Amino acid sequence: MRGEGMKAFRERRELTQPDFALWLNERLQRRYDRSKISRWESNSEKIPEQVARFLLQELAGPEVDHGPALTLVFANRKGGVGKTVSSVNVAAGLAQRGCSVLFVDSDPQANATMHFGLNPIHQDKINQTLYTPLRAAMLDSPGAATLAECTVQTGEGSLHVVPSGMRLGDAETELLGKPGSDFTLREILTDARRTYDFIVIDTPPHFGALTINALTAGDGIIVPCQTEAFSVTGVEFLLKNIDAIQRRSNPRLSVIGLLPTMYDHRLVQDRASLEDMHRIFGKMLRIFPPMPRATVYAQAAAAGRTVAEALPDAPGMAVYEEVVAAVVEKRNQMTEAANVVA
Repeated sequence: MRGEGMKAFRERRELTQPDFALWLNERLQRRYDRSKISRWESNSEKIPEQVARFLLQELAGPEVDHGPALTLVFANRKGGVGKTVSSVNVAAGLAQRGCSVLFVDSDPQANATMHFGLNPIHQDKINQTLYTPLRAAMLDSPGAATLAECTVQTGEGSLHVVPSGMRLGDAETELLGKPGSDFTLREILTDARRTYDFIVIDTPPHFGALTINALTAGDGIIVPCQTEAFSVTGVEFLLKNIDAIQRRSNPRLSVIGLLPTMYDHRLVQDRASLEDMHRIFGKMLRIFPPMPRATVYAQAAAAGRTVAEALPDAPGMAVYEEVVAAVVEKRNQMTEAANVVA
């Protein structure tokens, strides 16, 4: 969280800076004053991690106990398959259920960041993207920049975003060769896993260091797959990559399902591709109903809004609801298993 976010939080509650300091002191047992609040809001002084985390919890709903989070990854080695649109709208659907959700945009193209109405160029300029805490962790100085400081509230209540920017592309090469680099994202998500119910990660459209980091940090994965020729081949390669990560670094990772996208039932090729998916993967994976091709998703993205918020009855939203339900069930199973072990 940055100063602008804190100021907006305070002003929504119609508190002066002295009153806001008193409010924080009562809840955190501290001795902050008006001048301290002023320095935080102007970004001339760093907001303490304890304060940033507390305010984000208040935004998510202080009356509800949140965490531990299920980390959900959307991945496909191919671009243009509806991965970002799906991840954004599933995250929004989870938030609409009252869940606290952290969306992490790990794609340097920053399409998800723009989908939430944020400007990735501006986010880069103010060092408020995933790259900032990722680089700090790579340099073995994680306290220099925390994930909470780079978290932005959206207009959808309990949904918060860690934006992306072009500088995140540098991480692809910077992570290479670093000892234990595959675990960097998992490390910086540690506190967020205690705070949120769900962490949703959008990944780049290739199998590089950032995607490997996301899968190493993940509990479950959704694979969006366009109903077109050769799409099945790409899924087969991705599943082999996922299997390798399960064996080598993250045995808890599982595929929640395959999500067919951009489907037009009038096209012979689309119907044939959907049949291929069921024939090849149907016995080993859950295959969700196909998402229809609809212009409303591109229009919502251009407007910086999610379809789940703007047009909840849009074509395909029932499919996203089914995905949301499956993800919630996955978290319930994970929580129950943890309680049994405890």
